[in-house]
Amino acid sequence: MALKIKKKKDADIKLAVITILGTVGGRFDQDLKKFVFVESTKKSIYVSKDKILKIKKDSYTNTLPLLIDSFDCDIIPIFTQDAKNIQLEVLQKLEQMGDKISVLESGYLIKDEQDFEKIFHTINTIVNDTQYDRLIIDVTHGFRHLPLLMLIELMIVHFKDTSKIEKILFAKEEVKPIKENNFVGKYDFIDLKEYLDIANISFILTNFANNFTVSNHIQSTKYQKLIDALNEFSNDIMALSLNNLFTKSSITLIEELKCIDNISIKLQSTNLLEEIKRITDYKGKKRYKTYFDLSELLVEKNYILLGISLMYESVRLYVKTTIKKSHKEIVEKVEKSLKNDLYSIGDFFIKFKNDYNYQQFQKSYKDVLTQEEFVKIKNCFPQQVLNCYKFEINNNRDKSLLDTIAHSRNDLAHANSQKSFRDIKKNIQEVLNRYKEVCIEQ
Repeated sequence: MALKIKKKKDADIKLAVITILGTVGGRFDQDLKKFVFVESTKKSIYVSKDKILKIKKDSYTNTLPLLIDSFDCDIIPIFTQDAKNIQLEVLQKLEQMGDKISVLESGYLIKDEQDFEKIFHTINTIVNDTQYDRLIIDVTHGFRHLPLLMLIELMIVHFKDTSKIEKILFAKEEVKPIKENNFVGKYDFIDLKEYLDIANISFILTNFANNFTVSNHIQSTKYQKLIDALNEFSNDIMALSLNNLFTKSSITLIEELKCIDNISIKLQSTNLLEEIKRITDYKGKKRYKTYFDLSELLVEKNYILLGISLMYESVRLYVKTTIKKSHKEIVEKVEKSLKNDLYSIGDFFIKFKNDYNYQQFQKSYKDVLTQEEFVKIKNCFPQQVLNCYKFEINNNRDKSLLDTIAHSRNDLAHANSQKSFRDIKKNIQEVLNRYKEVCIEQ
């Protein structure tokens, strides 16, 4: 019985707000060589035009008291000692939130602002705490590199689990402070999470041309149709579902890539668009040549079994195409009889390669061909795929090109190979090159 995984209800989802504290509410004292609290009535105006959070009061000293007011969940601050000292005073004396100072006691202290490795480890520990299902991150304040290290960590987390990061808050300056009239500025909260999505999509688009895969957990509100199209294309190419690949999933993917207008990922989408067109455009090309080109590409990208399997399908259709040049009417008669199914057609013609007589043929394909037509097909079988070569994969024993391709595919499919991956790829590449030389390029 399959294990059923229950999704958490909204009421059961545990949320936390992580904020990097700064020294707003204080100043640096040159004599004491440290930040000190400044008792002042100056406060900033915070708004949220996009309604990404509810703001209860008109103004706050900084975002810490605002977040405490706005969210009924755990607030997890990250701070230097100076920042902690000042925000303790801010909560007690400026915001009348003395009952909320316990927030600071549950926070994380950055002892050495230059120890990037330890800072990153601390941020990684907080963000990956499994007791929280969703996180909202505030990067408005913070000393120099702390918000940058946080954003790097969020990119990593977001790529692994796109649902965990709910928002990334940043109070963007809308009206600059005016020193003369004690106005300390107006700030509008924006959500930077969209840029994590863009970073994910940029990475996916860049990598897709290299491996044709997308992690199946990736989700995106804005680009979900694109991700679905990438997955469909990937599934088709990995399953060698070629009819679907050429007539459906590649077309859908191309249309989705055309829709991308964000300049941040336009170059990546255009490059991938051209690559998808290149490998799936079969107009004006023989199908065996299209299969070969894709086979060559798959071997290049280390999908050896897929590559050799597709090479085998290519050589079967090459046989049919070569025979058709001399006996078009007979081949078209066979194609019609087999309802133009490419696999069945390839299987039909490949049987003519060796000791195959009309009596054997009649058992499988009764009355499809006359005996005279049978002989014409057999006499026209392309010799270049029957020629023998000393391939390393055959231990340098003579074997026909056709049999070498077929046996190599079978060996890999049934896990019979005892060689290293590097040797297997080298051997398959040798066969691929010979097929290209004696058949494709002729």
